Amino acid sequence: MKNPLTQLYQAIEKRVLLNADPRLLRVVSVAKNGNAPSNQLNYEAETMQRQTLKEWTTAVMAATDPENPDKTGLQALYKNLMLDNHLASIIDSRILFCQRSPFKIVNEKGDENKDLSWLFERTWFEEFVHLVLMKRFEGCKLIELYDVNPDTQELETVDEIPMAYFLPQKGIITKSPGDSTGWQYKEGALRPFYIQVGKDKEIGMLAQMAPIILAKKLGLGSWLDYIEKYGVPPLFITTDREDDARLKELFEAASNFKGNGFMVGRGQEKFEIGKADGGNPDNFDKLVERANGEMSKRVLGGSGLTDEKSFVGSSEIQFRLANDRFESDKLLVKNIINEQLFPRLQKISPAYKVLQGHYFEWDNTETQTPKEVAELVQILSASFELDPEEVSQRTGFTILGQKTGGAVNPELAEAIKKKSLNDK
Repeated sequence: MKNPLTQLYQAIEKRVLLNADPRLLRVVSVAKNGNAPSNQLNYEAETMQRQTLKEWTTAVMAATDPENPDKTGLQALYKNLMLDNHLASIIDSRILFCQRSPFKIVNEKGDENKDLSWLFERTWFEEFVHLVLMKRFEGCKLIELYDVNPDTQELETVDEIPMAYFLPQKGIITKSPGDSTGWQYKEGALRPFYIQVGKDKEIGMLAQMAPIILAKKLGLGSWLDYIEKYGVPPLFITTDREDDARLKELFEAASNFKGNGFMVGRGQEKFEIGKADGGNPDNFDKLVERANGEMSKRVLGGSGLTDEKSFVGSSEIQFRLANDRFESDKLLVKNIINEQLFPRLQKISPAYKVLQGHYFEWDNTETQTPKEVAELVQILSASFELDPEEVSQRTGFTILGQKTGGAVNPELAEAIKKKSLNDK
């Protein structure tokens, strides 16, 4: 027989849930275990161990296994590749262009709602754009929309589920890498909280760029070996002693010579420093430059934007090539926002119900500097009469009136003054 208190509790719970908002039911079902799946993952310490072509082939093979895909090795490989400063810089250049582009939220007629646009001027939105575009480089991404501010009901942060912790083919988030069971995110109660960017089998362009990046790392390692061998002049010791004890003393003294800076000898012993003139270190620079150029061509369409010696004309051509990639990135972000982000936001929080019937658009209106506006006003004023109020808005200067023979036209000044008072 059931406990009476338990029966009473179940009756109250049933009545409350019947009258609850569907969004609340989803949140309750997900939060039943206390927190989001991303907080329940068994994360492991990151080890920046050396990566070679062997690890690359093994990681790609494991990640693309049709029966049991495992991206643990691929995740470690990508983290290691991103230690390359040039690669990180050109990827940032590609992503930051999109993040810094102006946008607007419009209705079905194309009219902007500035209040809604302001709603997305948040740190979490910039991070969301970054995660979406990293799909180009790292393949399929899974973004979690879970943490909501209890006061404003706005989304507070977005989290990324690491690639080793989810299986797109099965649509599950695993607690540990290599698990075959976990939380379903493509269906059920968790679906509104997750956005998958990219196809299930995508592994990103870094998989194809890895050989040239690893070659650069190998070249830099060889450069360090070269410096150690040939960068410091060798030390030659001549002695007439043949006993092992003295030879051992001289060996230890020579080993510590770089740190001490001096040697103490006996009798006929001589110490001579040779010349450091072995090999040509310029070959290492050429390898680094070639590797950087190959990376720039793949990510930005050319090396003109990153080459220190590029000319203005070639840089402009390279920017046009890179601009095609920028516009493609903006189209990807726009589609993800309209098709996935907006519908999910409306489901997880009532603060975003106002998005109904609205769409995300990039604001492609060309902006002009005050100097460009002033030059344009000067050219047009020679042949046309301009609206003083519009000129004032565009330039940021308050126009009191038009000068006639060195004096301000009183009628025009009075008209502008009345119009300003009426606007207030």
